[in-house]
Amino acid sequence: MTETEQHDFGVSDVEYNVITTLATLLQGEDVLERYTEDAEQAGEQEIAELFHALRKHHKEIAMGLRAALRHNLTT
Repeated sequence: MTETEQHDFGVSDVEYNVITTLATLLQGEDVLERYTEDAEQAGEQEIAELFHALRKHHKEIAMGLRAALRHNLTT
């Protein structure tokens, strides 16, 4: 499919890709939170900080995707 083609349920490839990526990032948030806590409880502060940084990065990306999706849906 090209960028302008649509899935059977009426969204473009780009919209679908943004929505599914956003959903994946949000689902991963719970997992990364648990991994961060596990590392902290194990005394692995460096690993906990890496998981925390990854969560922060994912949140920034998710916010950007959300804004792009909002813009895409209103144009």
